[in-house]
Amino acid sequence: MDKEERSVYRIAKIMDVTPQWIRAIHRVYHESGQYPFPQKPGRKPRPVLEDERMLILETRREHPLSGAIALEKILDVQGIHLPHNRIHQVLKEEGLAVDEPRKQRRWKLIRYERRYSNSQWHADWFAEQCDQIILFEDDASRIITGCSFFSHATAKNSICVLEQAIQRYGIPKQIMTDHGKQFTSLAREICADPQPNEFQQFLKDRGIKHIKPRVKHPQSNGKV
Repeated sequence: MDKEERSVYRIAKIMDVTPQWIRAIHRVYHESGQYPFPQKPGRKPRPVLEDERMLILETRREHPLSGAIALEKILDVQGIHLPHNRIHQVLKEEGLAVDEPRKQRRWKLIRYERRYSNSQWHADWFAEQCDQIILFEDDASRIITGCSFFSHATAKNSICVLEQAIQRYGIPKQIMTDHGKQFTSLAREICADPQPNEFQQFLKDRGIKHIKPRVKHPQSNGKV
């Protein structure tokens, strides 16, 4: 990085880590002169106290068929909170429980983002008290490119804010929205293949690709 031979993004790609971690290593190295070796994220679990162990085992004897989660709820009713992970640890040490690999499997979290600004914007409407809020956000930089308040969420109001955002930041290649009627024409019984609404036509006239995630999958547009 100091020699500017590779970008932060390229270094992170080669090392299979996030750009944020590369910047953190670089900052700490220049502040302290030492390389911060990677540490396992999260807090270290504190050891189980003896009185906690006795309480867990006593509760298990009273409820012999209960697992860690059930015991956690039983203790909560008594006003005692012990995480089920700690309860499971005690049960496992006493031979009363075993690990189940299928339940321990965690999906790998993927940080997805466009490399360049204006590659894609996200858009959505929100309700706040009596106001309807329209928001446009750039995928790569997370900059709020457009935002405004209205009394009604409509395609015309969506276009109004988008026009202002384009004048300030330029035209994005793609815009991702949900299937709301403010952004797209919805198929009905009387019209299975409706014509594009005002917002869709506005995107088409400016060469902006309209991306809509599958129905009932809000994570796709989760940034906004």
